[in-house]
Amino acid sequence: MNPVGLIILLIASFASTVSSSKYSSSIGFSSKPPLRMSVTNHPSLSTLRITILGGGNVGSTLAQKLVQSKRFASVEIAARDPAKTTASILEKGIDDVPVVASTPDSLAASHVVILATPGLYDDEDMKSFASSLGDMSDKVVIDATNPLGPFTDGLQVRTWEGGISSGEMLQRHLPKSKVYKAFNTVGVEHMREALGKEMLIAGDPDPSYRATAEAVVTAVGFKPFYVGPIRYSRNLEAMAELWIHMAIPGLGGRDTSRNFWFSIGGDP
Repeated sequence: MNPVGLIILLIASFASTVSSSKYSSSIGFSSKPPLRMSVTNHPSLSTLRITILGGGNVGSTLAQKLVQSKRFASVEIAARDPAKTTASILEKGIDDVPVVASTPDSLAASHVVILATPGLYDDEDMKSFASSLGDMSDKVVIDATNPLGPFTDGLQVRTWEGGISSGEMLQRHLPKSKVYKAFNTVGVEHMREALGKEMLIAGDPDPSYRATAEAVVTAVGFKPFYVGPIRYSRNLEAMAELWIHMAIPGLGGRDTSRNFWFSIGGDP
């Protein structure tokens, strides 16, 4: 078997990955949801309900692609200000995605939750954010974020003690859910036109949960390439930093355009 070439895909929209502590503290989920959906009690993909947390460039683009795929029971965006988010996505020509308020109920009724919010860089913010989501038991959580520091510090991805990644920390704070890192190494331009490009995904190897996460990736138009457990999200986040430092002048990497990505090589 030939070695697998390193893949680097365009990362998600710059604005959606810059660290922000305001989002997690403003959601304010506190009560236990009265209704909770899970992957195991609704295994058919056609019955899956998907909620994208965050309605920025990445969140709205993923939501539109998933709605247009017509593969799932429902797809919606959960936002702090539904009216503002609705107006924003309408300006982008997205008129087929419902927007609801970020409440415990909007997540409880979903089987899959996609995080398309600013990445969390601070320990307390992450802990607060995870606890605010309510009961996430048995849900597939797809983490499309990157824990980037401030621009003034060079937009560096944070790692925790021992090289632990944001994705791994999120899984620790959500022990009853299945966290997958995906979409964090691809630019929003390529989410709109995925065209079968490979998408690296790291998370729980359980076949049913993994199949669900991969089905979401496929519905957007990518070819999912599972790299292993959530431990490998540290590699995906590092790849995101590399892309940023190449795509944004002055950060130290080779200056390029945003129109580049790396593909799987060899015969994996």
